[in-house]
Amino acid sequence: MRNRWKAVLVAGASLALMAAAIPVMAGIPDGTNSFFVPQSGTTTTPAEGTAATRFFRMCPNNDGGASLPNSARIKLVIKDVNNNPIPNIAAADMCILFNGGTSAQGFSGSGADSVISNSTWNSSPLCPDVRCVAADAPTDANGVAYITFGGADVNTPGVYVRSGNRKWGHYDTLLPVYCLGFQLSGRLTSASANGSYQLRIKNFDWTGGLTAAANQGEAVIGTDFNGVANGININNAISYWKDFDFSGSVTATDFNAINAHVGHNCGAPNNP
Repeated sequence: MRNRWKAVLVAGASLALMAAAIPVMAGIPDGTNSFFVPQSGTTTTPAEGTAATRFFRMCPNNDGGASLPNSARIKLVIKDVNNNPIPNIAAADMCILFNGGTSAQGFSGSGADSVISNSTWNSSPLCPDVRCVAADAPTDANGVAYITFGGADVNTPGVYVRSGNRKWGHYDTLLPVYCLGFQLSGRLTSASANGSYQLRIKNFDWTGGLTAAANQGEAVIGTDFNGVANGININNAISYWKDFDFSGSVTATDFNAINAHVGHNCGAPNNP
């Protein structure tokens, strides 16, 4: 009889533990069911994949035009282990993560480490400290959120509204995306497999600012411009980062894109 009750108690305890665990698991992003995908255009009929990534280029002033056009963004889909959407995750808990600068400048961590986004080494003009490029708004009932790179209004997520605090220079081969501390996998399209896409945003400031020297980053200077002008129809190791429309080669289109932003920095043409 004692063993029988012991079995009942153990079974009851196991059920209690399961009942306690299910709600906890329900609020945790699952690495298989959660992902992000590149998008542009409207949120109702968005472009995805390469049709969207061709707009993933920016000026460190984040001043529009050829910089982050067509509401360039990523869409996040956050689901738990049971494939149920997780709503109401705070916008600040979903981030594209930057270190702020390079190891030579004293920065470290799990974020992108060759994106330059700090006021320590870029104080004249003063640049903002960007570590978390946060989501536009909390996840909705479907577990969906957007990170519009140049900024957005909380009432219209996925639609570009310029933020004076979204300024950075240079690039990185991987911009990691996190939700509640979990790194998310990228999909080239919503129908693609997890891991089929890595987030990259090209920058008209592609040459400098990586060393421990003051006021060398987050600006489009002659070196950036000349490198593109002299690199048209040339294919080498750095051509990829000068191919701002992701066409596969450096062309007059890329020249025209950077030409409109030469001389731009954290203080010009818009301050902030």
